Amino acid sequence: MDSDDEIPSLVTAITLDPVPVTIITGYLGSGKTTLLNYILTEQHNKKIAVILNEFGEGDTMEKSIAVGEKGNLCEEWLELQNGCLCCSVKDNGVKAIENLMSKRGKFDYILLETTGLADPGPIAKLFWIDTELGSDVHLDGIVYVIDSKNANKHLGNSLLDEPNLDIVNPSTRQIALADIILINKVDLVDRSTLETLQTKIRSINGSSEIIETTNSR
Repeated sequence: MDSDDEIPSLVTAITLDPVPVTIITGYLGSGKTTLLNYILTEQHNKKIAVILNEFGEGDTMEKSIAVGEKGNLCEEWLELQNGCLCCSVKDNGVKAIENLMSKRGKFDYILLETTGLADPGPIAKLFWIDTELGSDVHLDGIVYVIDSKNANKHLGNSLLDEPNLDIVNPSTRQIALADIILINKVDLVDRSTLETLQTKIRSINGSSEIIETTNSR
């Protein structure tokens, strides 16, 4: 049979599923970095890329990642035995994800830690509109970590008292947008304090999942 008469082979297009991204928010000192340290050291056999936008709860992770010079876009990678990758960035979260996607294939999940005062709303919105990220990633959820011992100092009034979102404090905004809320450091307060805090959280966000943690575990 002549080559011209041969049936051509079909070419199968390879489509990659979007990489899920979880945003982690919470005030400085709430336990975000402790949570990420736990994820990065726990044996879970998952390939997770972690993007860190701030430090401040100890120098363990700074030393392990070897952060570059202040103020510069810093991409210092450390591949861990449990399948995680670490990255420290001095740039906005979306730009960091775009840079990260150039290493696609080394990970199948992204955790993005925001700064303590960051409003996760604008970051989340970027996943709902057409961006350069296209269909490469999708927002999997927003996790908010709160320090139960100092919660009232950060929260102030609830949304019921301040219905105008323009004047609501950052912590209240973070709770309002969260899919999962980790009430951390529960070993430092009594049950009555925790119940009062949960009631206040529910007045702000009545649908999120609430998980009590010690040392962000």
